[in-house]
Amino acid sequence: MPRKKSSRTINHRQKERISAIRQRRSDRINARQEEGWEILNESTLGSPEEGLVIAHFGLNVEVENQQGGICRCAVRETAGIEPVCGDRVVWQRANPDQGVITAVIDRHSTLQRPGPYRRLKTIAANIDQIFITTTSNHLNTGLLDRYLVAAEAAEIIPILLINKMDLAQNPEELMEQMAPYRAMNYQILAISATTGLGMSELEQLLTEKTSIFVGQSGVGKSSLVRHWVPEKTAPAIGEVNHSTGKGRQTTTVARLYHLENGGTIIDSPGIREFGLHNISKESVASYFRDIAPYLQGCRFSNCSHSHEPGCRVLSAIKDGKIDIIRLKSLHRIQESLEKSSH
Repeated sequence: MPRKKSSRTINHRQKERISAIRQRRSDRINARQEEGWEILNESTLGSPEEGLVIAHFGLNVEVENQQGGICRCAVRETAGIEPVCGDRVVWQRANPDQGVITAVIDRHSTLQRPGPYRRLKTIAANIDQIFITTTSNHLNTGLLDRYLVAAEAAEIIPILLINKMDLAQNPEELMEQMAPYRAMNYQILAISATTGLGMSELEQLLTEKTSIFVGQSGVGKSSLVRHWVPEKTAPAIGEVNHSTGKGRQTTTVARLYHLENGGTIIDSPGIREFGLHNISKESVASYFRDIAPYLQGCRFSNCSHSHEPGCRVLSAIKDGKIDIIRLKSLHRIQESLEKSSH
């Protein structure tokens, strides 16, 4: 009996996605040939061993073995997921300089954001704490709150890092802006990589932990890394724009560095915006530490906490228990989540 013809059709977006996947595969093969990758002979691969991904850029994944050696690896499709900085992986050596990753070991945490074609982009894995970095003169609380929501959802300890305090024009006003975060028991550290302010305290926080520095381009993340990492391996530092006080982005890929105190730093590329994923408009409020305690008990179960009578959140604002600025930040994030879902 002839097979019934499927009535399912592929829409334009699905066709674009399929075409993009095929193109990426073709580009991967061509690029490896151009870079001198040898055809891997399965019979000559070394024994499986465990390693740590210290960088992933383009088609190159740099893996550090247990002896501290570094090998450039391809990723076998059967690995299941794309390895990222901080991943523990199983890999096999093909020759002295090349290998292949065969599996990614289960992660205990990931930092992710939305990528192209509605796909998630994993920035780094197995992180213990996230240093949300901003500068004294360009405090972006909207981006800060997005990172805090992402950290809370991923169960990664967030620490707020205010860099370039030597350029602060009004330190008192800055501390006022940070007051709501201090009241929520977030750890806040004011530092200057230039003068050394707070750097010893920061070093103590980095001890025996895997940490990632995140934030907008030019907030000085790479300068902080260079404070501990040898110059020959440290990331480049961009010049500061004297009219804006911001540095230029120099980090283009996430990279992992080991510290003498036993800690590990992941330096990530700066980004203008940080989108949230797998968080609904309704649930995002539960990741606001100051608002979450008042979410239960509103008169209406679908309360938007904007105008409804009997709203506990609005009552808490009226009583001075929640800063109105925090509620406005919540509503902005909810609006952006609603737009991205359409």
